[in-house]
Amino acid sequence: MLARPIVSLLIVLVLAVAGGLLYFSVGSGFLPRADEGGFVVDYLTPPGTALEETDRLLKKIERVLLDTPDVASVQRRTGSELGLFATPQNSGDVLVRLKARNQRDRSSEEIISDLRDKLTAAAPGVEIEFVQLLQDMLGDLEGNPTPIEVKIFGDDANVLAELAEHVEEMLGKVEGLVDIVGVQRGNPEITWQIDPTAAGRLGLTVADVQQQISAAWLGEVATDYLALDRDIPVRVRYPDGVRFNPGRLGETVIRGVEGRTAPISALATVTPQAGQTVLMRENLRQMVLVSGRLEGRDLGSAAAEITTKLQGLKLPLGYTWEVGGQYLSQRQAFRELLEVLAIASALVFVILVVHFRGFGPPVLILGAAPLSLAGALIALVLTGTELNVSSAMGLVLLVGLVVKNGIVLLDYAERERERGISAAEAVFDAARIRLRPILMTTLCTLFGLVPLALGIGAGAELQRPLALAVIGGLSLSTLITVYLIPSLYAGLYRSN
Repeated sequence: MLARPIVSLLIVLVLAVAGGLLYFSVGSGFLPRADEGGFVVDYLTPPGTALEETDRLLKKIERVLLDTPDVASVQRRTGSELGLFATPQNSGDVLVRLKARNQRDRSSEEIISDLRDKLTAAAPGVEIEFVQLLQDMLGDLEGNPTPIEVKIFGDDANVLAELAEHVEEMLGKVEGLVDIVGVQRGNPEITWQIDPTAAGRLGLTVADVQQQISAAWLGEVATDYLALDRDIPVRVRYPDGVRFNPGRLGETVIRGVEGRTAPISALATVTPQAGQTVLMRENLRQMVLVSGRLEGRDLGSAAAEITTKLQGLKLPLGYTWEVGGQYLSQRQAFRELLEVLAIASALVFVILVVHFRGFGPPVLILGAAPLSLAGALIALVLTGTELNVSSAMGLVLLVGLVVKNGIVLLDYAERERERGISAAEAVFDAARIRLRPILMTTLCTLFGLVPLALGIGAGAELQRPLALAVIGGLSLSTLITVYLIPSLYAGLYRSN
């Protein structure tokens, strides 16, 4: 290799191209996938479903969960989620705790995949989402609870609802996208349109009729009851058997002038309507949200496919879309880690220049870091691991670990050159004498990361991508340090 620096340059180019190709082929995610020993089932029954009906449907779901051999216990909340806020009577969540890992044969993801169809069959019409515990908590804290969110912005609520239905249908055709939740509507409503002419026959205005209806159905304070040191207002209204029965609301009596009366059904037209679309705002812009979760597919490729499909969606003038959720958090985290990598590389380069009092050795040493990226990505591809925040942190750590081996090698070579020995002989002696400390430090690091790479120990799955990236990158960088750097160093100082 010392006699063939051109070959070394070709190998460098091959490694650089291979690293680039592997980067675009490896799957990407946000957080490492881990078996947390449980999961959350978020559910939503049809709008307007009474609390009793929601409870009946969820008892069927609970029965299916408890009949699953891998489930240890369940805890349900209806009308209240895990957060500290109230929710509608038709929504809530079920916290499922699994048995210990050594007491079950399946992972949590396999259990979720098996339960998805069973729960849908047990309670048709109920929208169900399966969420990992850590992802659920982190998602709620950062405001991006789902991996994929398509946000549609516009002014007209009806147009937004129609667009959301098209997007929901489109997302249903994306492979690996499950638990799709589209636009949500409020509870069904009954609108009473008062006829001014009919009210006038009783000597009343529309406002007079509205006031009597409000007093009958909502009640009004007729008097106060004195209880010791305080007054308790007494509200008078129709009984719940009338107020909560749409068939009897029309019997409400309206009193006109001169003692004349008429039922409200004779003065108003009843129009049943669907509830209004639940709208949200982001940065003062009105929007609707269509969300989904992933199963058996990485976040990056799914988001790229969804973005491509959305680009072909024709929107009215003034309407826009964005892809958010955990995908947006992933992009931001990767950008920030890239900035950290650039800063770390710059600081290391400054230290190397000060130490070697030149630019040649620092460029060679630091150049091994991006080349070792191919080794890290190969390890991720072979193990089926995604490029996520944890593995990206491993790539940042590689900078320091790779540079260490190069310093050990070229520091000795520079000392030999100062004694008047040629560059080729100096780097040859350095590679021979410093091989043992390079291998010792490298192997100690690799074997220390093996338990994390195998996922041994509590919480090791979260750090497994980091360990795999470091093991793959450091293994390849050791070969680069021992073979390519000496060859390029001898070629760089051939005249010396």
